[in-house]
Amino acid sequence: MGNTNRKHIVIVGAGFGGGMVVGRMMAPKDDNAPVGREVTPPGPIVSIGEFTSNLAGPGRHVISFSLSLELVNKEEAVALVQSQGWIVRIRNEIFLLVKDKSYEDLTSAEGTLQFAGDIKRVLNSILPDFGGEAPITQVLFESIVVQ
Repeated sequence: MGNTNRKHIVIVGAGFGGGMVVGRMMAPKDDNAPVGREVTPPGPIVSIGEFTSNLAGPGRHVISFSLSLELVNKEEAVALVQSQGWIVRIRNEIFLLVKDKSYEDLTSAEGTLQFAGDIKRVLNSILPDFGGEAPITQVLFESIVVQ
């Protein structure tokens, strides 16, 4: 009797396990299930340094921030942006942009993102393209304080 019960348990267990495997294989796929997505790794990052400037508009408001640029993954772009002549021109353009910003422009995340977009647009307009690509893919704030 004990041996027969064991056979039944094994048969029931095998049947149950097999049914689970077959059920999973035949179950419809969930199109809304998260699918692995391809993520582009960051390109080379070049630090442009710290900036401090008065802001436009009424009041005595100041901004202080550190900035880095993410570049296309091309050695020529990195060498260009790290050259002293281009660093000076890049910093100058950023200072000119920040001088037109007011305290109200930069106190929200949306305003800060707009400022980053402005920097990217202006810098890509003065720097040469590399293989048809603009050299700067993203402007990254390492720190930012608006007072």
